[in-house]
Amino acid sequence: MGLNDVALADLTAAARIADGGQGTVYRLANAPGTLLKLYHSDIAVLPDELGRLIDTARGDLGAAPVAWPNGRVFDGGRCVGLLMPEAPAEFATSLAGRQLLLELQFLLYPRRAMWADLVLPTGGERRRLAAAYVELFRVLHGGGVVVGDVSMRNLLWTLAGGPSVFAIDCDGFRLAGRPPAVRPAGTAGWGDPARPGEATVDTDRYKLALVTLRVLLGNHSVTPEDVCDREFLRRMLGADLAALAEHSIRPGARPPAECWLGALGGM
Repeated sequence: MGLNDVALADLTAAARIADGGQGTVYRLANAPGTLLKLYHSDIAVLPDELGRLIDTARGDLGAAPVAWPNGRVFDGGRCVGLLMPEAPAEFATSLAGRQLLLELQFLLYPRRAMWADLVLPTGGERRRLAAAYVELFRVLHGGGVVVGDVSMRNLLWTLAGGPSVFAIDCDGFRLAGRPPAVRPAGTAGWGDPARPGEATVDTDRYKLALVTLRVLLGNHSVTPEDVCDREFLRRMLGADLAALAEHSIRPGARPPAECWLGALGGM
């Protein structure tokens, strides 16, 4: 085992906080602020790729608003999980007596009864949140990292201290041209229809268009194709953003994050 490796037997789980298709996430009693993601027994892990992702986060990308994996967990010689930091407190809120993360989904659906106390962004704040997500993609792509599976459960936001964003559950990230440490399941409604199942910078750019358009329009299902087909959406977005949406449909010629930042007015 390497420098960032720990044995499962040396960890003490304090509370289970989430269950997903790949594994279960626990808080640790002996490491405040650190979470353990323990994979289900049928999930295959590529330990070397997970190690590469951890090494990548040690460099300039370590400052990105991402819950980077920072340790591998082994049991009986097999990699069974990872360690990662917990999302900062400002990316969570209390709704209907429950502590919940401020997931992207709250920005994309009409307000529901249980969200009565949730402060949602103004139009200007939505634009700044969209720009923050674009900046996150710009930084990751500039560091050679592909997001791959984009999910509205794993992209967080906050208005505390000004609009900002954070990404969690990032073991599905990968270095460009390499496989992910854990094969992610593509999230329904967030794929590239031109290249289903692929994960490259180009497919990421289509998904970045989805994130940007959906945040700006407050619509969980709008696509670049919809913008091309519907005049009222083009009017809502304005000429520059509508043009970027149109170009996002074309594989191999999709706008990089810098173009979206320019149209949004930067950060």
